[in-house]
Amino acid sequence: MSRESDEPRILPMVPPRGLLESIVAEVQSDRHAAAPAEKQECRVVLDVADRHVLQVDPAAIREILTVLLANALANAAHTPPSEMPVAREVVVTSIEYADAIEIEVADSGPLCPPTTADAIPEPAIQRLLDQVGGRLTTAACPEGGRALTLRLPHRRLRRMAA
Repeated sequence: MSRESDEPRILPMVPPRGLLESIVAEVQSDRHAAAPAEKQECRVVLDVADRHVLQVDPAAIREILTVLLANALANAAHTPPSEMPVAREVVVTSIEYADAIEIEVADSGPLCPPTTADAIPEPAIQRLLDQVGGRLTTAACPEGGRALTLRLPHRRLRRMAA
């Protein structure tokens, strides 16, 4: 076992807004490549403060947010047709608390039954959530769709008394 693995790892500060902008561009590009004939676009609204930063593994948080956004876009695309034009959108918001930052990804998809809303979209992300110390909760939105809320604790350096 190497000494390197025993040493504490200093995690970089990641601004979620810039990260989310790049993920949205990638996910939408992948969706267009997979289904170029899809007529109805899904709009993504980012309401994430520029001042928010996360101290996490950038690869892990990128993978988590990519899965959340891809699932939200897929769910929004399945909004049932109606006589009136349907706004298909995903809204991403963030809020900072004293001990954590929450990032919510909400979509305008079809109404989700409570059992579906409570399910984490990808079991594989549980390992990544554990890695970053995050927690994911889901809820059915009253107007349809679902909201996935990622809560990430602030990581602060702890000072030791001399």
